[in-house]
Amino acid sequence: MERLNNLGEINYNTAINVIGGLKDCNVIFKAIDSHFSQFDSLTDLVNQRNEFNLRTERSRTRIEREVRKAFLQFENDDHQELIQGIFSERVPLRDKELVLVWQFSLNNILFREITSKVFVKTYLSGRASISKEDITAYLKEFLLQNDALQIEWSESTINTLSTKYLNLMSKLGFLSTGRVKSFIHVRPSSEAQILFLYFAKLFPASSNNILLNELLPLSFIPQEDIQDRLKKLSLKGFFNMNYNGVSLNIELIHSYKGVCDVLYN
Repeated sequence: MERLNNLGEINYNTAINVIGGLKDCNVIFKAIDSHFSQFDSLTDLVNQRNEFNLRTERSRTRIEREVRKAFLQFENDDHQELIQGIFSERVPLRDKELVLVWQFSLNNILFREITSKVFVKTYLSGRASISKEDITAYLKEFLLQNDALQIEWSESTINTLSTKYLNLMSKLGFLSTGRVKSFIHVRPSSEAQILFLYFAKLFPASSNNILLNELLPLSFIPQEDIQDRLKKLSLKGFFNMNYNGVSLNIELIHSYKGVCDVLYN
């Protein structure tokens, strides 16, 4: 099992450009399926059958590497069991698309921060659309404020990151595909909201207090609404919650391995 290599360290990279350049998200689903298959592998999918439709060996090698790093690295066995369960059960497509956002966010700090600090923030503000300029403005400000990281991205790289990020969110069904990137309403199912709690627990040094979890914006639920939403869900018997006026503590009941069987059956 390949473990996450960037949750505990600062490692900003441009993997968004590669993942955002994929023709559609079906190839990501196929990549995950092949990883857990006894009769297939990501290497066979990319190189032998060329299902990513790439011309050169260099491109295929790069795609395989970045897809593996983005979606097929796991914090621990629980994490791996969760992903395997989600993509082997009858999980609705919309829930799987949310899971891809959470999985990529766990594996890639830049994608996580753009999604939480720009995409979700803009979405919850009530705006109807988001533009490339929203992303580029954030990235330029980020570079100015983090000069010590010595990240040297050209204007072209910043523009490409912004474009590819929006393309990816369109392919995942969060944005329209036209020139104007209008938001598509995100309404996580009850099952997806519960799965989110399992992903949030995977974040390093996460406490039981969900309000302090760095992944919370990715639930697409306003923080002021999270208590009421989870209170209703807690009655389903998947987790216990306690709110003391400051902390909203969550305790999971089911194991990672069995939660999808229970949720979707």
